[in-house]
Amino acid sequence: MEECIFSIPSPFNEDFSIDLFITPDRSTKNKVKIVNGSPYIFTDVKLNARILSATKNSNYFEGNNLESIEDYANSYVKSELENYLYKTSKNYKSDIALFGRYAVGNFKTWDEWMSYDWLDNYSNSFFNVKVNVDVISSYLIS
Repeated sequence: MEECIFSIPSPFNEDFSIDLFITPDRSTKNKVKIVNGSPYIFTDVKLNARILSATKNSNYFEGNNLESIEDYANSYVKSELENYLYKTSKNYKSDIALFGRYAVGNFKTWDEWMSYDWLDNYSNSFFNVKVNVDVISSYLIS
């Protein structure tokens, strides 16, 4: 992903949402271990976000409001990412996130890797997802 706009429910009023302009931070880390024959995938996702929308009379600069938005964005994006990863692995049996390139290092030879049959075993994956969304105010609100 290069960039996207993501709407999250407002942590202050469930009737409203907050639009965030998301860009990836290049320090995102992925690691794959094979545990009891199943892939155990660690992903530590780091994202930068700018607030694009505001509700009437909202003040994201007061108190801990920006921190509350950041905490909510972290949990919301983590949940969505976990749903995406489990759906693509279990339902679609497809490694569209390309975790196989991290898994290949667990095998000593190419033949071991080929006999493991990554695409078949990927559907047995478990995920450990960490998300850190760094939310900053947008120039549109300043």
